[in-house]
Amino acid sequence: MTAVAPISVYERLREVGFTKHYIRKVAALPAWWDDSLWNDPMSRSEGCIHLSRHLGIDITTLLHPTATLRLKDFGICKYKKQAGTHDEELLLARVIATRAAQLAAAAMDQPYSSVPSALALRSAILENSPWVGFEQLLDWCWDNGIPVLHVNNFPSGAKRPMGFTLRVNGRPAIVLCSDKAQPAWQLFILAHELGHLYHGHVPENGSLMDEHVHKNEPDDEEIQADQFAVGLLTGSGNRRIQTDGRWPKASTLAEDARQYGLRNQVDPGHVILNCAHTEGANFYPLANAALNILHPTANAVGTLRKRMAANLNWEKLPEDSSDFLMTITRQEKSE
Repeated sequence: MTAVAPISVYERLREVGFTKHYIRKVAALPAWWDDSLWNDPMSRSEGCIHLSRHLGIDITTLLHPTATLRLKDFGICKYKKQAGTHDEELLLARVIATRAAQLAAAAMDQPYSSVPSALALRSAILENSPWVGFEQLLDWCWDNGIPVLHVNNFPSGAKRPMGFTLRVNGRPAIVLCSDKAQPAWQLFILAHELGHLYHGHVPENGSLMDEHVHKNEPDDEEIQADQFAVGLLTGSGNRRIQTDGRWPKASTLAEDARQYGLRNQVDPGHVILNCAHTEGANFYPLANAALNILHPTANAVGTLRKRMAANLNWEKLPEDSSDFLMTITRQEKSE
């Protein structure tokens, strides 16, 4: 007998952007799944439940073989976009980031403490650190009940955002999507997303997606989030750092940033990126070279993954959901 059911399911999912390769890559089906199971009605229903749970597909439309597939209602999403980007281009990234964030929020034991003002949060971190750096801010988030994930496994053709923040049942979760290895890049995105939370920009049981953090079309919420981030990292929401008019060598820039950071309690990596943002796009190659001198073996994505693996209570999730979350964030499953 020719098995037509698997083709039907996968073809229907492809129409909304999820290829069979992607479905298997991100463990949207359990590890034991075999496509011959689509021929058994009970197994087929179970497979559809797994796909619905992890890909955000409305289960009633997925179970009906001729229905038009519909995504679940994930509430309001505020899309912060660059000029020319349409919401639909970010929709699949939103679905995957939402499912990852919802699962992480469900696996948290630590109660959520609301985000304080930029200066109050800065003061709290500076009690034990020379500046507000990436690991310090990341640890503050986890210690205060805000899971922070790294997700970059999105369907082919979906635009990848830089940051995504969700609120579910009173708890926020943050997803960073940039693959930048240098912690200074991830630091500003994280601080920006915390700014959205502090200012109440993220709707309850809804989300906010930043396609970029510097190139989005400007609005009051983006300006407020940027000012929060700069204030948290430097002590002043309007601080702009620049050279004395002549661009230095990368090694000199790195050392100058260290000294500036020590004097002003500002992460040296942020000093460099702040300077690059002030000086303009042509400065970024020099800035990246200086960052590589500061942190030659940087692995900010690895840091994000380690914090997630250590801080979530994996026993709170069904096994297939923990497999999905570990795969979508490229976690290693311990024996």
